[in-house]
Amino acid sequence: MDLLIEANTLDDAISILNVNKHGNGAAISTQSGTTARNSDTVFFYVHKSVLRSRSDNNFGMLLPTPSYTSIVDSPVRRNTDNQESGIQNFIHGDREDNILDVEVSPSGQLNTIPTLFVSEDSVVFNIVLHLAYGMPCGRYGPSIEVISNALQALPRYGLPAPGPTNEIWTVLLRQAEMDPLRVYSLGASHAVESVCIQSSEHTLQTSLSNLSEADAMTMGPIYLRRLFFLHFGRVGALKRILGPPPNTHADTIVCTEVTQRAVKKAWKAGLAELLLAEMPQATQVPSIFSAFGPIANSTQCWTCKEKIQERIADAVQAWGNVKKII
Repeated sequence: MDLLIEANTLDDAISILNVNKHGNGAAISTQSGTTARNSDTVFFYVHKSVLRSRSDNNFGMLLPTPSYTSIVDSPVRRNTDNQESGIQNFIHGDREDNILDVEVSPSGQLNTIPTLFVSEDSVVFNIVLHLAYGMPCGRYGPSIEVISNALQALPRYGLPAPGPTNEIWTVLLRQAEMDPLRVYSLGASHAVESVCIQSSEHTLQTSLSNLSEADAMTMGPIYLRRLFFLHFGRVGALKRILGPPPNTHADTIVCTEVTQRAVKKAWKAGLAELLLAEMPQATQVPSIFSAFGPIANSTQCWTCKEKIQERIADAVQAWGNVKKII
C-alpha cells in the first residue's frame, strides 16, 4: 500500500525521505510541473520554471521545450518492457538520460507531470537541486565526494557554479583537516580564494607527493603553482633561518676552537634532521627544541650555552613569522 506523509517545507520533506534507507520509490510532491528520478529510484518533484530560469541549457536538454508539449506532435515509443500500459515521449531519443516519461492512468487520461531521468544518485542530486534553488544544504552534511560530484554535475545541467559566499564552501571547509588537498583542489577549480587560503594551511600537514594527478588537473596551473611555492618556500625559509650556527667566541681554557667546531657540527646535524623529516614544511616549535636543545646540554661552556639558547629563540621567532597560507 502507499503512504502519504505531509510536510510543511521542502527541507522537511527531504528529511523524511532521507530516513528511508531503502529508498524504494520514495517521492516528494509539491505544486510543481516536473519530477526528476535518479539512479536509485528517488523522485524529486521540482518546478520547471525554476530550473529553466537557472539553467542555460534547459537543464541539460531534459526539460520539454514548448514545441514538444503536445504528445501528439512528438515521436513516441511503446513501453514493451513490462505489462503496464504506457508511452514514453522522447525529447532526444539518442540519449537515454534525456527521457521524458508520461504514464497513462488506468482511466486512459494522461498524467501530465513528466519524469526526467538523471544519472546522479539521490544524495548527489539532492545537493544539485539545493544549489539550483539557492537553498542551504549544510544540514545534510554532504561528504567531500558528494560535493565534488554535485559541483561536477552543475555544468551538465547548465547551472552556474555557486558563488564564493555560498554555504557549500563552508561545508567543504569543515572537512579540510580530513582531506586538505581535495578541498583545496575543489576550491581552486572554482577560483574560490577564501577556500584555497584557509585549506592551504592544512595542506602543510601532508606531503605534495600525495597530490593525485586528477586533483592537480582540477586545481589548474595557477593554484598548483601557488601551493608548490607555499610548501617549497617554507622549506627554503627553514634552511635560511636555521642554517647559520650559533656565534663563536674567543678561546678560553674550557672552550677552544675545537670545542666550538663540535657545536657547529652538531648544529648542522640538527638542521639535517629537520630537513629530512617527512614534512619539513610543517616543522613545529617542539621539533626545533628537540633537534637543537641537546647541543646546549652537551657543552660545558656557559658562554656557548647562552649563545645556543639565544640562537634557538631567534630561530623559533623567525619561523613563527613564516607565511603559512598561499
